[in-house]
Amino acid sequence: MKIAATLAILLCVSIAGTAAAAPDRESLVAAWEVHVRSLPGTESLEASGDETYRLKDSDLPYDGELKIRGVLVRPNESTAVEMDFSHLGMIEMELTDLPKDRLTSQVYYYWLADRQTLHYSVTEDRWVNTAEYQAALTEMYSPNLSLGPLSFMLNWGIWIGLGALVIFVWVALGKQTRKARGLMDDTEAINQKASDNLDRAQSMQDEVLAIARETRDLQAENNELLKQMLEALKR
Repeated sequence: MKIAATLAILLCVSIAGTAAAAPDRESLVAAWEVHVRSLPGTESLEASGDETYRLKDSDLPYDGELKIRGVLVRPNESTAVEMDFSHLGMIEMELTDLPKDRLTSQVYYYWLADRQTLHYSVTEDRWVNTAEYQAALTEMYSPNLSLGPLSFMLNWGIWIGLGALVIFVWVALGKQTRKARGLMDDTEAINQKASDNLDRAQSMQDEVLAIARETRDLQAENNELLKQMLEALKR
């Protein structure tokens, strides 16, 4: 009987523990209380009613009533689920004794940011705070981890892209350089041919002039001979 009673008690404790760890409103509020009490600025957080507390905090600073106005528990997006964080929890609270003009201060917003949001870790079976969630996120996307093709592209994709771009530009410049060099060689050959043609034309012109001079000299000699022959006939 004692053994059976002990097993029954252990079973009830186990079921209660599982229920308390589930990502629901009750577990979120309980985890939120533990989290707020653990913060350095919290001097005391004492329940005074149904989701109503007496808070004394040195960060804000504040000493007065705190009321929970809303509790949100919803499933996370795919990225968080891949990180084993299945649910997001948010606590909407009101500091009823805080002057209204302080509700718009940056200090108040920062103060809320540390106390409003929790994330449910499936692996640890509990709600964790934002700092722990961010640490898990950083570890997940750390360059030291290998997460397959997606992680490889995230870590090295930009460098591979830049390397491919450099190679492409280098190859393109090489082609353009060779093309320009070929055009320069063709231009030089054309210019050389034109120069040779000019030299040939000049040489031919000189030959024509030389022939013209010889023809002129022969014509002069012929004229002189004709003149002499005419004079001889007159005698």
